[in-house]
Amino acid sequence: MKLTVDKWKNIPYHELAKYGNVVSLMSGKFLKRFRSVLGILLILLSLAGLLFWEMRGREMILTETVLVAKQEITKGTIVDQSMFTVKGIPKSNLLENALGPEDMAALQGSMSAQFIARNGQIIPEYFQKKDLYLENDESIFVIRPEWIAMRSSALRRGDIVDLYDDHDIGFLGSYQIAYVKDEAEREVVDADETTGKSTAGGILERTNSTSVIHHIEIITTLKEYERLKASIEGTAGTTPAALIIIQRETPQNVTEKEPG
Repeated sequence: MKLTVDKWKNIPYHELAKYGNVVSLMSGKFLKRFRSVLGILLILLSLAGLLFWEMRGREMILTETVLVAKQEITKGTIVDQSMFTVKGIPKSNLLENALGPEDMAALQGSMSAQFIARNGQIIPEYFQKKDLYLENDESIFVIRPEWIAMRSSALRRGDIVDLYDDHDIGFLGSYQIAYVKDEAEREVVDADETTGKSTAGGILERTNSTSVIHHIEIITTLKEYERLKASIEGTAGTTPAALIIIQRETPQNVTEKEPG
């Protein structure tokens, strides 16, 4: 029955009370159901929060992810990334300057300065940089002077260079220089080093050399050197070429690359 304003005026009080009781009853049932649903939701949220805390929250708030040794590392070991893993350590137990996952690549080729126990945290003081080292299958090979079309006079031991041919092959690979020799097989160094002057400013600070560069010697494998030699001399079905030696500003650990 649809009630208008005029009809409301003509309805006796006891009839209006019936309508009020019905509305009150409906409101009470709704509120009771709403409270039940809200209670269930709050319980589920509490359980989810507790589960998150136990699985991730405790670790995120109370621990920090750092590098640890995956195995025992003896003093004098040349390390690589496979010797490390990451682990959450309680912040109260963290060593000062502990290294994180983002520092793993920088440890490649470093030499351990002390014994490091398995699962031990890693700090910079545990290592000393060893820029020049040989892997099991590596050795030192000569880049003959007649192979060189272009090179910088600032080449020095430990530098990283990219080798290109001056013909049609293009990029040949990246290598670390073991030695820079003059014609008398003497090492070419900065003349300022002999006077004790620092040359830490970089390549552009190498303004004086002790002699003229005759050839360089690089660190690589026999197989890679034979491929490089064949590419230069034209014995692999290619036209003989000479090397363009591109010097990098900052020495870094290198993984040899096959030409594209």
